[in-house]
Amino acid sequence: MPKPRKPKQPSDQSLEKRLRAHLDSLHSFIQECQACQTEAPAHWQYCAQCGARLSTQCPGCGHPLPPSGARYCPHCGLEIPRPESEPGQ
Repeated sequence: MPKPRKPKQPSDQSLEKRLRAHLDSLHSFIQECQACQTEAPAHWQYCAQCGARLSTQCPGCGHPLPPSGARYCPHCGLEIPRPESEPGQ
């Protein structure tokens, strides 16, 4: 009778590559505020906890966002939400 084969164990590089892919897919749904480390949905542009700007790309067109305080994306015209603490709302 033939010897049963042991399942092949993935290499450390293969395992690391798969874990990184899972982590990258998670980051497509969740991001972390660099100021307060609170988790936030990926589409949020400002942290609900501390008000820090999270996004660096326009969610409408993907171009870089203008400096903080701009009301609209200069490329596609999408309104950029502002935190409640910012004056002029």
